[in-house]
Amino acid sequence: MEQPPDPSILPVRAWQAWRRRGAKYAWHKAMRRALGRWPGFKRKLIYADPREYWTLRGGHDYFREQEGQEARTMRAEWLARRISHYQPTSILEVGCGYGKLIRAIRNQVEVPITGVDFSPSQLEKARDYLDGVEGVELALASGMRLPFADNSFDLVVTSAVILHNAPPIAEAIRRELIRVGRRFAAHNEDLDITYNRYGYDTAAWYLDRGIPLAEVGPIPSAPYDSQFCVAELWHR
Repeated sequence: MEQPPDPSILPVRAWQAWRRRGAKYAWHKAMRRALGRWPGFKRKLIYADPREYWTLRGGHDYFREQEGQEARTMRAEWLARRISHYQPTSILEVGCGYGKLIRAIRNQVEVPITGVDFSPSQLEKARDYLDGVEGVELALASGMRLPFADNSFDLVVTSAVILHNAPPIAEAIRRELIRVGRRFAAHNEDLDITYNRYGYDTAAWYLDRGIPLAEVGPIPSAPYDSQFCVAELWHR
């Protein structure tokens, strides 16, 4: 009997990706795998446009990858508990992905939650993943230009979002967050630099602008050089 091709072989994985989602996705997936030794070149080649990257990578495949890692679930639950400590009256998550953190936060607090993401595939999965979760609104939007008035949300949060953007874009996102935030801005942002992470010290960014921190420190059991910080926006 003829044996099916070994799915662990890169060309086979690329062929399977092409069959599922087309040539562009297959090329993107193959380059992510093949250029692991050259993170700087990899970032320039396939990560120059983060929106395209997350649109291609997002959706069911990313959901399956993330949900298969217990550490990611533990991190989301830890973040949700820390956020609930501040007793926010409304929450905005920028870069909500498929909604993992939103679901964890909803299990901790009963307040209106809004999630935005610039990836249609991530947002489509979020609508499915969060179906039936009360008090959650989702919208397709870029963190650089949030469609909300000043001081619209009591607490704004990002989880591994700012770090994926080049310095000018990261700066624009931070400024939009403090524009629409009212009391707190909470961030989980890794400090290490890889092919798709720029490694920003978010806590230092706030302190440099005279905005004090309610807390700052590593995330327990995080596999990377992580940082969780909460800025007190009413001092800005």
